[in-house]
Amino acid sequence: MDKDEFRRVNQILGASPMFGPFPAELLVPWAIISFTAFIFANNIFGLHWFTTVLIIAWGNVTWWILTGSKPYRFLSKFLPVPRWTRGLYRYSGLKKPTKKRNAKKTQTF
Repeated sequence: MDKDEFRRVNQILGASPMFGPFPAELLVPWAIISFTAFIFANNIFGLHWFTTVLIIAWGNVTWWILTGSKPYRFLSKFLPVPRWTRGLYRYSGLKKPTKKRNAKKTQTF
């Protein structure tokens, strides 16, 4: 190998899957947002189709902005934080500790 020759690297390694220009991880949330917005806007409130499409687009864009390229930044806020405490507790094994008796046996009459 020549020292001046560059090593070829697959550029797709480490990239997230895409569906056209959109990240693939957003397809399921967008479908849920779209379906919910359609049910509420068009069926329940009886809004016009154009208004319904605007509400769907607004919901999808909002979700895309909140999750973005690093979704853990926003979604990790909804995970409960573990409660770590320090405490002192004397270790006791599975068996009860036995005390050795050094006392002499005494006979009682």
